[in-house]
Amino acid sequence: MKKLRRLFTSGYIFTILFLLVEVLIVIFFEIGADTYIFAPIIQQNPSAAKILTTVNQVFVIARVVAFVLAVIIFFRVINKYEDPEFKVPWLVFLFVFPLATVTFFLIFKNHGLPRKETKYIRGYLKELEPYYERNRIAFSKYEEELGRARGAFQYVLNTARVGAFKNNRVTYYPVGDKFFPDLIEGLKQAEKFIFIEFFIITDGKLWGEVKDILIKKAQEGVDVRIVYDDLGSNGTISFSTPRRLAKYGIKCYKFHPLKPILSGVYNNRDHRKIVVIDHKMAFTGGNNLADEYANIIKRFGYWKDTMVKIEGTAISNLITTFIENFDIAAKEITHLSPFLDFDYPSFEEEGFVMPFGDGPGFYTNEHMIGEQNYINILNYATKKVYISTPYLIPTFGLMEAMRNAALRGVDVHLIVPGIPDKKLVYKVAKSNFKSLLKAGVHIYIYTPGFNHMKTALVDDELGFVGTINFDFRSLVHHFECGTLLYKNPCIKEISQDFQSMINDSQLVPVDFKLGLFSRSICGLIKIVTPLL
Repeated sequence: MKKLRRLFTSGYIFTILFLLVEVLIVIFFEIGADTYIFAPIIQQNPSAAKILTTVNQVFVIARVVAFVLAVIIFFRVINKYEDPEFKVPWLVFLFVFPLATVTFFLIFKNHGLPRKETKYIRGYLKELEPYYERNRIAFSKYEEELGRARGAFQYVLNTARVGAFKNNRVTYYPVGDKFFPDLIEGLKQAEKFIFIEFFIITDGKLWGEVKDILIKKAQEGVDVRIVYDDLGSNGTISFSTPRRLAKYGIKCYKFHPLKPILSGVYNNRDHRKIVVIDHKMAFTGGNNLADEYANIIKRFGYWKDTMVKIEGTAISNLITTFIENFDIAAKEITHLSPFLDFDYPSFEEEGFVMPFGDGPGFYTNEHMIGEQNYINILNYATKKVYISTPYLIPTFGLMEAMRNAALRGVDVHLIVPGIPDKKLVYKVAKSNFKSLLKAGVHIYIYTPGFNHMKTALVDDELGFVGTINFDFRSLVHHFECGTLLYKNPCIKEISQDFQSMINDSQLVPVDFKLGLFSRSICGLIKIVTPLL
């Protein structure tokens, strides 16, 4: 009831109604073009015959145009460079619902950004280029130390165009309860700038405390910038938050604001979680800025999520990742040199740290960086793998990487929620259990509640903490981020955390299977998941 009330008072309800009308018009024309539903009406109401006959003629024309476009789109889809699992649904729907499919294809066909936004990406990449070259040269010195992990790091270097760094201090937070107190204390130490980026910000105890600190810091002259996802925070935070914060000198923007027009941009959400405080520290991981993530309020049992705090040169990667989306939201190009030309302190800690960002389509000339990162991690494994994900609707390539790891003798442990936040999505996730179990993957259900963490650990030396779910939303459409870790002291803590979770989880039996009805529903849903 509370969410419904927020929806009506936030201003989004009118946008949703307009979008619904646009969808209904498309469906209406699809039905009309296929069935000539106006014929009986014309016969019974001669006075309306002229108008309705004209409308019916429009339907016929629409059908012809849709057929021609459907043929063109058919060849466009067939020849497009992308995974077949994205092609098949479009081809099926082209033959079943040609007019509606043509319409939605023209809107949602690209897994990327609108043209008007690419200029900010181009500006960002131009600013990033000299730092990428510097990082590329530095990376060449690390090949021997990285050993077999070199390939996983070099892939991120060449695609996300950020560097790998030594002598950083990394703090691992196994739950939000431990992360947020450090975040609050870190914000109080800010002297120059604070960058904040979240998928969800929710009015409550945490946001109230953070907001008060940010206002105070802005009044002290600190450069405070915030970007949050408009759809992710729909109904959770006041609609007028950016305007109110602007009065205190805080630059706050909604990422891809909802507008009453059908657009593929609604697929491209900002799912990143980043906080950078001066050049002192940076936080990233799976936690959003909401009370349930700190278990201040209870939603879906105990909320389990992970974060890392980075101190040292690797902060620069998160600065550039933040600025990328901030510039898109603010419609400006930020010069990177004031933030990147800094002499960071060196910490006497072993290992490598590599935060990076991912995005939809070919926004840095490569796509699905997050998916390939997971595949690289799985391919590295020779002994054991731990993976935790709240949503298990992976691409075919990622599914096969997990199965292949188990089939070649790697001990693969996969942890999913015990209390899901989306029951239907959870049902689809369970439909993937059988194939994984058959290959030898051990699947655990985290009984205390909802493990929202997107964390992986391989052979107790190569780790990943990030925002990237095992689903098409994260792997294809969203802006995401994560951190590769190699032989860092915190790896031991991550391993202990996974062991603790397994002790609190229930092992899924090898003979697990869904009922016939559930399998049928999941089969239908899987047809459209690559398009969503």
